[in-house]
Amino acid sequence: MRARCLAILLLTLGATACSSLAVTSEKDKNADFSALEHFSWSGTASNIDPQATGASATADDEVRRTITENFEKRGYQLVRPEEAEFLISYQVVIEKHLDERVMNTGPGAGAGWGNQNIDEATYNKKANSTYIMEYTEGSLIIEARAAGTNHLLWQGVAESVLDQDRSDQKKAEMMRSAVEKIVKRFPARQ
Repeated sequence: MRARCLAILLLTLGATACSSLAVTSEKDKNADFSALEHFSWSGTASNIDPQATGASATADDEVRRTITENFEKRGYQLVRPEEAEFLISYQVVIEKHLDERVMNTGPGAGAGWGNQNIDEATYNKKANSTYIMEYTEGSLIIEARAAGTNHLLWQGVAESVLDQDRSDQKKAEMMRSAVEKIVKRFPARQ
C-alpha cells in the first residue's frame, strides 16, 4: 500500500518517453544566502491533497525525507523551527490539459488534382483531421522562506507530463531525481 500511495504522488514526476523533467528556480536577488545555515519545515500539515493525488501521509513523509536529505547534502542543518533562519515547504500540483491539433491529411496537391469541381483550399479543408489529446501535468514546488517574516527567498519547480504506466520504482527514482535537481539550484553554503 505504501508503494502505491508513493507511486500516485510520484506520478507528478513520471515523465513519458518523449517528455522531460523541466526544472526552474527563482531567488530573491536581495537576500543574503551566505547567512543561512539552519532550516526547518514550515508547518506540519501534509502538502499533498489526498483527493487530488490519491496519496497518503506516507508519501508526504517520503518527499519530506528526500528534500531534507538534499538540503543537508548542500551543507544546511535541520533544526527546530525556532532555531532556523529559513523554513522550507513543498506542494504538489496536478493539472489536466487538452491539446488540440489540426492536421492536414489530404495530399496537398494543387488545383487540378483530386475532385475537379473544387479548388485546392476547399479540398484541403475537407481533408483536415482534428486530434484531441488529454494529458496530465504534475509539478513539485519547493519554497524557502525567511523564518519570522515568511518572506519568499527562493522557489524551485519541477514539471513533467505524467505517465501512469511507469512502475512504482521508476516513479520513486524520478521523484528523488527531481528533488535533487530542484535543491541543487538553491544557493550553496559558502
